[in-house]
Amino acid sequence: MIGRPGPRLDAHTKATGKAIYVDDLRVAGLLYARPVLARVPHARLRALHTERARALPGVRAVVTAAAVPGKNDIGVIQAGHPLLVADRVRYVGEVLALCVAEEPGQARAAAAAVTADLEPLPGVFGIEEALADGAPLVHEAGNVAVQFRVRKGDTTQALQRADVVVERTFRTGAQEHAYLETLGAVVQPVAGGVLIYGSLQCPYYVQKGVAGVLGTPYSAVRVVQLTTGGGFGGKEDVPSEICAMAALGAHVTGRPVKLVLDREEDILRTSKRHPMIIRYRLGAARDGRFLAAEVDIRGDCGAYATVSPVVLWRAAVHGPGPYVIPHVKVDCVGAYTNLPPSGAFRGFGAPQVAVAHEGIVDDLARALGRDPIDLRLQNALHVGAELPTGAPLEESAPLRETLEGARDRCGWAEKRTVRPRAGDPRRRGLGGACMHYGVSLGAKGWHLDASGALVQVHQDGSVTVAIGGTEIGQGAKTAMALIAAEALGCAVDQVQVVDTDTALVADSGPTVASRTTVMSGNAVLAACRTIAARLEPVRAELGAAGRPAEFRDVTHAAYARNVDLAATGWWVAPPSTFDDETGLGTAYFVYAFATHIAEVEVDTRTGEVRVLRMTCAHDIGRAINRDGVEAQVEGGVLQGVGYARYEDFRTVQGRVLTSTLTTYLVPTAADAPEVDLVLVEEPWSKGPYGAKGIGEPAIIPAAAAILNAVSDALGFPVSEIPLTPERVWRLLRAREAG
Repeated sequence: MIGRPGPRLDAHTKATGKAIYVDDLRVAGLLYARPVLARVPHARLRALHTERARALPGVRAVVTAAAVPGKNDIGVIQAGHPLLVADRVRYVGEVLALCVAEEPGQARAAAAAVTADLEPLPGVFGIEEALADGAPLVHEAGNVAVQFRVRKGDTTQALQRADVVVERTFRTGAQEHAYLETLGAVVQPVAGGVLIYGSLQCPYYVQKGVAGVLGTPYSAVRVVQLTTGGGFGGKEDVPSEICAMAALGAHVTGRPVKLVLDREEDILRTSKRHPMIIRYRLGAARDGRFLAAEVDIRGDCGAYATVSPVVLWRAAVHGPGPYVIPHVKVDCVGAYTNLPPSGAFRGFGAPQVAVAHEGIVDDLARALGRDPIDLRLQNALHVGAELPTGAPLEESAPLRETLEGARDRCGWAEKRTVRPRAGDPRRRGLGGACMHYGVSLGAKGWHLDASGALVQVHQDGSVTVAIGGTEIGQGAKTAMALIAAEALGCAVDQVQVVDTDTALVADSGPTVASRTTVMSGNAVLAACRTIAARLEPVRAELGAAGRPAEFRDVTHAAYARNVDLAATGWWVAPPSTFDDETGLGTAYFVYAFATHIAEVEVDTRTGEVRVLRMTCAHDIGRAINRDGVEAQVEGGVLQGVGYARYEDFRTVQGRVLTSTLTTYLVPTAADAPEVDLVLVEEPWSKGPYGAKGIGEPAIIPAAAAILNAVSDALGFPVSEIPLTPERVWRLLRAREAG
């Protein structure tokens, strides 16, 4: 079963409209909720006027912070993130109140009728502004949200000894998730608690968050994930807020409540990819050996920390790049601003730092007169080498194989010699980028890094699999079914993977960090191996008697013998040793590697950038579902094209200018480049059938490769994304003006 191409098991229900999403749910007595959003970026809340709203037809409640029976705090890692504003607004889109009514239109009218007395406060709207002396404070404790460092060797002396030192500052913008389905939940009061149906990717986060807000034990909160129309990290922690608001409405009214954000509400109040400013200095010997790297990373956390502590930690430990560098110094700081919170987004800080570490390697190649791919091959991490955090790479590090695979597949050497035709305003460019990505949560999240599964084999040979990870479009259900079928020896169509339910599987952590195949896959494998061992004596008995030993015959016979054919599986990530003071140690238990090569065309008259082709070589350990791997890479590349080219999330003094999909542009099919995938399969000993992860790696090097290709086309380094036509046009005109 493993490694073969095949269809997704959930494709038919989605394509035919039979899949059940949150907004499809209708339950008896259902009420509808609408949030009241703050429209100023920073203010003191003096009073909230709800009387007119409460008097409107059909309105059953206007819920404010005063109605919270538990803690008015939804912070997933750090406390201090209120569910509903109690005293201070910190960004446009923060929720002041929740209106609950019999009909959606009535709830919307009530939300429009709520007014607030707000005392404006000075705000900060950028990283540098937030970190400046005397800046207005977003939080009383200061504007520094998180800080991390890595110290290996002596970079000062190493840079002094270097024959060549290059330095550049890079800027990356915010990115909106733009998933197909906006955030939503239906919460139903049940005996002893609440039953939550949600569009989400981390049901256990929701369980914890709602229990805290309602002041109930976790066991009183059951969370069922429905078919989820995309997540990309945007449905990691934010659904805890949406579900908690709906649960609060259900608590106040005693009736089921549905809350589904419209697109503008979703864009205004949900988290974005962290904008970053990254200064990178790289020193090397004349022969091309990297000697030292100094990386200064500054990230915009927005108004609240959300998952910034782990995003910026990942950025820090990945910041130097996938190279052997004896001396490393990294400083990473996250700053609060009066902007929508920055949070989890596919790649989790790695796409931003990849723009910097891959741009600076191209700078060094130019300074040395070296081929950029050859320079990367010379310095690439490999088994036995030391990571930037000082730990040795003990297994599964085929970065060089991805470099060689992408180089050879795209015809790098030949295309590097092509020159533009005289008089043609269009310029072709070629750019490569590498990445390494720590699979799963790493040292900072080890306390959450375990996953469970429940497998039941039925009398007729059909199989039910429940996991703690979630299906958010990445193909998790198909991968789990393939793993179960392989381990049990049955057909894939005999396996059904059910929707994730906190009542079935113990807390398995979040579905993030490309961890589902490894974590849930190993848990499923463990459960199936337990059941297979129980079935083996029955299979042997049937075989000895000359009777057929098809899977359903064996299970039927096992049931007749009262054999237990249900089992749980549990897999815990290997422990790590990490020093927070130095930033040294085993940050992650395994890494995935990749190389992308982008081919672009830039129209020098208009500044328009077209991405023509992406050659992507990925180390995946082993493919569980080959078609699924290809789909992940193609999707990741297109999302990376949007990030690099024109996804320009714009604000002015905290007010969002791109709050709809008519003003915030995302890629369409017409923007999709040709994607040529090279799979590098070197099975990892601890992965289920050798697999690693592919969800995040698919996007990480894409924007960096595109930026390097555009720099190649223009003949000078470009240091900021997105590469909107306006930005590229201005760069060209400034270059012409000298």
